[in-house]
Amino acid sequence: MGDPIDELGYVAVDMKDSVLRMRKMEVFGSNLEQPDLNARVCSDSLMRAAASYGANKGAYRIETEIPGLGTLLKGVGFLPEGKKFVCDLSKIVKICKD
Repeated sequence: MGDPIDELGYVAVDMKDSVLRMRKMEVFGSNLEQPDLNARVCSDSLMRAAASYGANKGAYRIETEIPGLGTLLKGVGFLPEGKKFVCDLSKIVKICKD
């Protein structure tokens, strides 16, 4: 993710059994465990981009074990499940049927 001048951050994902897994996320210059406004906006945008990608690839759920990220994601419907935070993709993106 970037603006016209700088790279702002990234999210790395993979899929396993129709579950999109956010493996790593970084918002440059911010701490996701103690997020400032920039970290909140960027992490939300990155999560939504990842969710859209997952939905287009057939995922039905999104999860993460990224430390500190669960606190940011609770507001959009993520719930704790053991060490992970999980959410149905349908709570984040509209899933269209062909």
